This record gives sequence, C-alpha cells and structure tokens, in this order.
Amino acid sequence: MTARPISVIVCTYNRADLLAGLLRQLRVQDYPTDAFEIVVIDNCSNDHTKQVVERFVTEAGVPVQYVVEGHLGISFVRNRGAQAARYPFLAYIDDDCSVGPDWLSQLAKGFDLQDDVDVVGGRVLLAWDQKQKPAWLGTELEPWLGADNRPGSQPRVLGKEMRVREGNMALTWEAWHSCGGFLGMEQFGSKNMAAGEVIYLLNQVERRRGKVVFVPGAVAHHHVTKQGCPWFLRRAYWQGVSDGILDYLLHRRSGISILGRILFDLIVLFGLFCYAGVSCLKADRAKAVFHLLRAIRRFGLILSETRLVGDWPLAKLWVLGGHLEP
Repeated sequence: MTARPISVIVCTYNRADLLAGLLRQLRVQDYPTDAFEIVVIDNCSNDHTKQVVERFVTEAGVPVQYVVEGHLGISFVRNRGAQAARYPFLAYIDDDCSVGPDWLSQLAKGFDLQDDVDVVGGRVLLAWDQKQKPAWLGTELEPWLGADNRPGSQPRVLGKEMRVREGNMALTWEAWHSCGGFLGMEQFGSKNMAAGEVIYLLNQVERRRGKVVFVPGAVAHHHVTKQGCPWFLRRAYWQGVSDGILDYLLHRRSGISILGRILFDLIVLFGLFCYAGVSCLKADRAKAVFHLLRAIRRFGLILSETRLVGDWPLAKLWVLGGHLEP
C-alpha cells in the first residue's frame, strides 16, 4: 500500500533541548522519507530554538521547514502548521514529547481502519524523567498533564467520547479546513494554559459524520515539565473559563437555560468543596486536591457563564457570523 503523504507538525516554544531530541527521533521514523516532511512552528521562542531547527534544515534527510508564528497561543500555532503543510495529511506532536521509530506509521494506520476517518489519536504516557511524582497528584489528574492511556491494544473508532490529545494526533487537511481549524479559547479571553483547542474541531467532525479513531500503538511519551500545585490551580480556573466560552460558541443557549446551569453549577461547587474538606480530614491528599481543583474549575465556569470573565463581545461576534480565520 502506498504511504500516505503526511506533514508532521511540531509546535514549539522555548524548549530547544527537548525539541532537538524529538527532531532526531522524527528523522529516523520507519516511514518512507519521500512521503513525509517535518514542519516546526515556533511561537516566538527566545531561547536557541531557531539555531536548533536550522541545523536540521541544512542536514540531508527528511525535509524540515521552520516557520515563526507571531500570534501567541497554541491554536494559532497549530493552524499555522496546517497552512504551511505541503501534504494532505497532518500529524501533530508536541515539542515536549518523545516517540519511537514506528510512531508515524502507527498513526497513519488509523486512517485505514474504516472509510471517512477524519482524525486519528494516539496514546500519551507521562515521562517523569528524574522527577518524583508528587504524592498529591493522583491518576485522576494525569489527563491534565496530557495523558491518554485508554485500555485495549487494538485500534478502534471512538463513539461519543471522541476526545483525542492535540499533542499526538493526525487529521486530514480537508477536515481541518472544513471544520474551521483549531479554535483556542485564548482568542476569547481565556488563557493559553487551558487545553481544549481540539474540542471545537472534533464537534464539527461529528456534525459532518466523520470518524475519530484511537490507535494505541502510536505512543508519545510526554515529558512532565509542570507539576506544581499552583500551576494546577491556575489551570483548573482557566479551564473552567474556557469551558463556559466553548459551551456558548457550540450551543448558543438561551438566557433561561444559562441561568439554570449557573444555579446547578453553584450547587455542584458547594458539593465539591465539601468533598475536598472531607478528603482532607481523612488525610487523603490526592482526593482532596482532585476535588479542590474540580471546584476551582467549576468556579471559573460560573464566572464565564455569568459573563464576568472572557471577551464576550468577540464571542458574540463569532456567533453572529464574524468567524476568525483558521
């Protein structure tokens, strides 16, 4: 079977040393060298990222592009990668990941599972390197660090739980374009640290009756660089803000519906704080932190739903038809 032509897009910001290791791994993939390229999108790094990439650009082997994206924000970077790509299939891998030599070939196999496959996601495992995993960081919080270790060893089409990890996925250029690209909530007043720029795209894929496939064999090891509790607190809050904005963009709920959701969220918020308190009394730090972060996320959601946080004029412009270009 002829190999699918794929552009491997690496989004990077100030991780020159990790990036160098990843580029070396991508250069030795067991994929035909004339069927893929590497596109590095630099979000205005101020370390030696440019020098690292330029060394690979001049070396023989799989072609490497180096592109600078001036708009800060991961969704801008991912979209710029799709715009710069030369091939009709796009594979995304983050700069703080490492992959084996079969990563790309495994990911590409997902498109052969069925007809009309638009998106393929791989497994993401956490790599702690020389760090020690904090005692308060339970398995429930690992997805917040990008982990996606679903059970099973065979590729499968995902149902309602279509979520894949943006840092280890592939999709067709046509799906990216027709679905409006990656829509990051930082464009509407949230923070870049809140994940989820792929959710809007996957929602549009579902509406177009496209398929999303999970391929366990396409493994990326995510090297953990952030693990402090303050980071998780900020992450939880801004994730809640993003959730509220995204819900508005997708569902255009009525005022009465929003009011009902706010009342429900207030009740849930109180319950989560109670759970956190009970877990703390039981000296179960992992559960206490988990429920506390869920409460903080819910608090951010409430502030977003009440329009107290976020760029709501821009969000309303989007809903009225003034969509941003991907």
